[in-house]
Amino acid sequence: MPRKTVSDKQRRADLLAKVPPSATRIRVLTPKGEQKYKAIADLADADVIQTNKAGDPIVMKGKPGRKSAGTAAPANSTVADSLKRKAVAMQGDDILAQMKTNPESADLLTAIITGLGEEQASLKFERTEAAREGKDTSGFSSKRVQALRATAETWLKRMDQLTTRTIDLESPGFGVLFKHIMDTFREAMNSTRFRPEQIETVFAKFSSMVDDDWMAEAKNRMKKLV
Repeated sequence: MPRKTVSDKQRRADLLAKVPPSATRIRVLTPKGEQKYKAIADLADADVIQTNKAGDPIVMKGKPGRKSAGTAAPANSTVADSLKRKAVAMQGDDILAQMKTNPESADLLTAIITGLGEEQASLKFERTEAAREGKDTSGFSSKRVQALRATAETWLKRMDQLTTRTIDLESPGFGVLFKHIMDTFREAMNSTRFRPEQIETVFAKFSSMVDDDWMAEAKNRMKKLV
């Protein structure tokens, strides 16, 4: 590869001197023939600085990417009042509040089901009114079917949520908890001056009672509570 002449280096230095302080990137032609915007610190010796018709380097000002749209002011007082009412309505929305404060709560699905139910009821009313006025009702019917389908899917998720709220008696966590309860029970017997042989007899009897039938009965009792 031929070495750059002094004039090439001087031309590059002259172009870099023309880069304004507000520029963040400069357009170059890479050795692979690709046009790219690069930070000045990242320029390679083989990069050729691109210039405009005036002979000045082509630069980019500001951060790369699309410009932020910013926040537009309301067009008029009517729009401003509408935005204020919308903000108040959003602050009072139960579902949105639940999502912000406790999104993992089981109550969120219940609130969503209620909201879906209200929407389908509203669509039903609109469809009835349209039919009474002799208008086409297919649009309302289609939207209501979608709302009902979403309600059913959410309800199934809620039922699944309820059935999984029971304690997993076979999990390691429950094993640790159960042992802690038994240790506490043993300590209580010791503090009430039960003889060691009595304590061992009670625990042996208890262990024989905690079998598969006991586990099944415990699961059934927990399911009845959810």
